[in-house]
Amino acid sequence: MIQAFLILLIFQLLGEVVVHLFRLFIPGPVLGMVFFFIALLVRPSLKDKVEILSRSITAHLALFFVPAGVGVVEYFDLFGKFGVGMVVTVLISTVITLGMTAFVFHQLMKVGTKESP
Repeated sequence: MIQAFLILLIFQLLGEVVVHLFRLFIPGPVLGMVFFFIALLVRPSLKDKVEILSRSITAHLALFFVPAGVGVVEYFDLFGKFGVGMVVTVLISTVITLGMTAFVFHQLMKVGTKESP
């Protein structure tokens, strides 16, 4: 498990370094996940090394929400000041995301039915 954790941390660090060096607008861990995905495509045997740790982390995913909850409590005054705007933004972005997902799915279903014999 230590080796698997080290692999995941290396990819996160790689993402952070690239974001810092090139001043990119995406978070380092997200870029690290992209690098990890590419590494999994190039070297599928990497999956076996991190699978057990990944399942363990996923089983305890609720623990990762604790820092977010602490952040909400810490900056609760901002929710009082900007709460309505944040709620409206989250609702609008959720509706747009659901709409675009349905649209893309619908378009892919059309393509899939045209290609079937």
